[in-house]
Amino acid sequence: MTKNATLIILSLLLIVSCKHEEGNYYRFNPATLKEGRLLLSQIADDISYIPLKDINLGLVYNNFQFTDESVFLSVKDIGVLQYSYSGNLLNNIGSVGRGPGQYIFHVFFSIDEKAKHIYVLDENDNIKVYSETGRFLRDIHTSKYGTFVNAFNTYNSRLFLSFSMKEGSSQYKWIIIDSVGNIVKKKERNSPPYKGSIGDNGGTYKFNGCIYYWNLFSDTVFYVNQDFEEKPAFIVSPGSHRLPESKNLSMDKLMEYMKIEKIFESERYRFIKFYYSPEKNCLAIIEKKTGKSNIIYLESQKEGFFYNYTGGIDNDLDNGIAFLPKDYFLQNSKEFLIDLIYPYQIKTHILSEHFKSSVPKYPEKKKELETLANNLKETDNPVLVLVRLKD
Repeated sequence: MTKNATLIILSLLLIVSCKHEEGNYYRFNPATLKEGRLLLSQIADDISYIPLKDINLGLVYNNFQFTDESVFLSVKDIGVLQYSYSGNLLNNIGSVGRGPGQYIFHVFFSIDEKAKHIYVLDENDNIKVYSETGRFLRDIHTSKYGTFVNAFNTYNSRLFLSFSMKEGSSQYKWIIIDSVGNIVKKKERNSPPYKGSIGDNGGTYKFNGCIYYWNLFSDTVFYVNQDFEEKPAFIVSPGSHRLPESKNLSMDKLMEYMKIEKIFESERYRFIKFYYSPEKNCLAIIEKKTGKSNIIYLESQKEGFFYNYTGGIDNDLDNGIAFLPKDYFLQNSKEFLIDLIYPYQIKTHILSEHFKSSVPKYPEKKKELETLANNLKETDNPVLVLVRLKD
């Protein structure tokens, strides 16, 4: 192979590995979003249901990770579990406890499909590393780099960690470390730390080979490319929805301002879940090409320290429960969104007069949903809902 051919192939690999259209940044402004009816058939062409089997599950946290062959999820008091796409339990990844190789916290975890490692963010910013079969491998102590990791994710067999912007948390905005905890790349803070009493939050997501992250105190969602360069992805517009400069806000006053809870993307759409208070929760769906947006208001119910949300996109594929996308994944060049619903919700829904008299886009899918509901008990495990997006 010639030197020029090698350079061309490497260039192509870099292009494929991280694709993001730069310039003309989208500005997210919740004040300009318009509420409107969105039908699931407008964005998707198939829906399927996967009952989770084998062990009794309780509260499933809204953090899902996907590989070509399985889905990983985190369950209260049980830990991180690996399921097949047929709903069979494959592995327990570690376990809850204070013994060697166990974890206390496990809401946040990430999968390195290439190295077949699972990383779990435990208390004191300690990351537990497990094999694909759930065997404990080692700890990665990140406190030497800064306190309070507010988001982390795997990235090209490395780990991306962003730190709180609070005073005294870290000198870095983010770092990238290898699988044993050595720093590969670091981004120094370029803004003063926030000194108020307001708590910090943030998040990450991956799309088209790039890793994206956001922070409560920043007006920009950034992405990091293959060369570890940080660039802006889109902007959160200024306005009355943004946190003010005041450092001493009461809890009631704080709840009046917007907090982004989740962001993910597909090829055509950007999904942003945000809230002003536990009573005012919203999902924005933005078409990237046109900028056209829909806002959907959700209802919430508190379960311990977490909230369970209902509502979403009107499901006219089988006229099932409104679909509330919780995450995105790509499998065999097909794009999917995922939701999680409980059997009692399905059983209650199919008994409604609205469902009985409805004529969905796919009548055979409606019959399949009825069969599923009749075979479920109200106390059975939650059901994963997979929606395939249109090409």
